[in-house]
Amino acid sequence: MTVDDWVYEAVESSGTKGATLREVQRYIDEKHFEELAVDTLESSLAGQVEQGKLVREGSRYTVAHKTTKEDALKKLFGDS
Repeated sequence: MTVDDWVYEAVESSGTKGATLREVQRYIDEKHFEELAVDTLESSLAGQVEQGKLVREGSRYTVAHKTTKEDALKKLFGDS
Protein backbone atom coordinates (compact mmCIF):
# COMPACT_ATOMS: atom_id res chain seq x y z
CA MET A 1 0.00 0.00 0.00
CA THR A 2 1.08 3.54 -0.64
CA VAL A 3 0.84 6.55 1.66
CA ASP A 4 -2.15 7.78 -0.36
CA ASP A 5 -3.92 4.45 0.21
CA TRP A 6 -3.30 4.65 3.95
CA VAL A 7 -4.48 8.25 4.13
CA TYR A 8 -7.66 7.45 2.19
CA GLU A 9 -8.30 4.41 4.41
CA ALA A 10 -7.86 6.54 7.54
CA VAL A 11 -10.30 9.19 6.33
CA GLU A 12 -12.77 6.54 5.16
CA SER A 13 -12.68 4.80 8.55
CA SER A 14 -13.66 8.05 10.28
CA GLY A 15 -17.12 7.90 8.71
CA THR A 16 -19.24 10.96 8.11
CA LYS A 17 -17.59 13.04 10.86
CA GLY A 18 -14.33 13.15 8.90
CA ALA A 19 -10.77 13.10 10.20
CA THR A 20 -8.23 15.74 11.08
CA LEU A 21 -4.58 15.52 10.08
CA ARG A 22 -3.65 14.30 13.57
CA GLU A 23 -6.37 11.62 13.49
CA VAL A 24 -5.07 10.39 10.13
CA GLN A 25 -1.54 10.32 11.54
CA ARG A 26 -2.68 8.39 14.63
CA TYR A 27 -4.69 5.88 12.55
CA ILE A 28 -1.73 5.07 10.29
CA ASP A 29 0.59 4.77 13.27
CA GLU A 30 -1.76 2.39 15.11
CA LYS A 31 -2.96 0.29 12.15
CA HIS A 32 0.12 0.17 9.93
CA PHE A 33 2.88 0.81 12.49
CA GLU A 34 4.31 3.67 10.42
CA GLU A 35 5.19 7.08 11.76
CA LEU A 36 4.76 9.45 8.83
CA ALA A 37 5.85 13.08 8.79
CA VAL A 38 3.17 15.77 8.91
CA ASP A 39 4.31 17.27 5.59
CA THR A 40 4.00 13.87 3.90
CA LEU A 41 0.42 13.51 5.17
CA GLU A 42 -0.46 17.10 4.24
CA SER A 43 0.85 16.52 0.73
CA SER A 44 -1.20 13.34 0.35
CA LEU A 45 -4.36 14.96 1.71
CA ALA A 46 -3.97 18.00 -0.56
CA GLY A 47 -3.35 15.80 -3.59
CA GLN A 48 -6.43 13.70 -2.91
CA VAL A 49 -8.56 16.81 -2.41
CA GLU A 50 -7.30 18.11 -5.76
CA GLN A 51 -8.13 14.75 -7.41
CA GLY A 52 -11.64 14.85 -5.97
CA LYS A 53 -11.21 11.78 -3.77
CA LEU A 54 -11.46 13.73 -0.51
CA VAL A 55 -13.27 16.88 0.58
CA ARG A 56 -11.84 19.36 3.07
CA GLU A 57 -14.23 21.10 5.44
CA GLY A 58 -12.25 23.33 7.79
CA SER A 59 -9.63 21.12 9.40
CA ARG A 60 -11.51 17.87 8.69
CA TYR A 61 -11.36 15.64 5.64
CA THR A 62 -14.14 13.36 4.40
CA VAL A 63 -14.46 10.97 1.49
CA ALA A 64 -15.99 12.63 -1.58
CA HIS A 65 -19.35 11.30 -2.70
CA LYS A 66 -19.02 8.90 -5.58
CA THR A 67 -20.64 9.91 -8.84
CA THR A 68 -23.13 7.50 -10.37
CA LYS A 69 -22.92 6.60 -14.03
CA GLU A 70 -26.02 8.66 -14.77
CA ASP A 71 -24.67 11.71 -12.92
CA ALA A 72 -21.38 11.46 -14.79
CA LEU A 73 -23.18 11.37 -18.15
CA LYS A 74 -25.34 14.37 -17.19
CA LYS A 75 -22.26 16.28 -16.12
CA LEU A 76 -20.44 15.37 -19.31
CA PHE A 77 -23.24 16.04 -21.79
CA GLY A 78 -25.41 18.44 -19.84
CA ASP A 79 -28.89 18.04 -18.39
CA SER A 80 -31.17 16.72 -21.14
